[in-house]
Amino acid sequence: MKKRVLAGIMAAALSLAMLTGCDNQIKRTVGNVFGNSEVKYEASTRFMYSPDGGSSWSEIIQEVPVNETYYLAVEMQVAQSEETKDEKVVVATITIPSTNVLDCYLDDHPGVSITGREDSVNNSVSYDFDIVAGVSPAKFRVVFECKPLEEGRTTVEVVYDDTVGAQWDATGTIKYVSADVDAPVVEDSDAETDAEADATEGGEN
Repeated sequence: MKKRVLAGIMAAALSLAMLTGCDNQIKRTVGNVFGNSEVKYEASTRFMYSPDGGSSWSEIIQEVPVNETYYLAVEMQVAQSEETKDEKVVVATITIPSTNVLDCYLDDHPGVSITGREDSVNNSVSYDFDIVAGVSPAKFRVVFECKPLEEGRTTVEVVYDDTVGAQWDATGTIKYVSADVDAPVVEDSDAETDAEADATEGGEN
């Protein structure tokens, strides 16, 4: 009698274990069917500069005098590892310090200005943009018309939301220089002219 009871208990335990295993397998299968597998996102960022009003662009800029206007273009893409049922939008925040942003517009919508958030404490302005992710993502390009406010190196930051890892955030550095870098040369030239005039007058005397 005891043997039959023990055998029954073992059989029930085995059946429960098998049922639990099947249940987990069913859950995994359902999860794959409904797209619950982890989707990974990666971002790419490119900084472009133009000192001639957008006629030509370069990824390298040496320096910009504080009294001159230049254009900054930021190109962004967010790639995802696999297709999803719903479109995924990633928010990218661009922050530009020590700069008077005269205008901001999307590359495919020139003339439609975008207003940023000014931060008087950090002397910067920030903009949020919705980037649509995709397996083969389109480029998102925004253009800024900028004028330096002060001398020094300024770093433009692009920070993506938590969908994208922090390692995909990006920065671009620009050097702002004095507006009157050539002024000393002019002053020296004038001084030399005055000195020559004095020498000529002294010779005549």
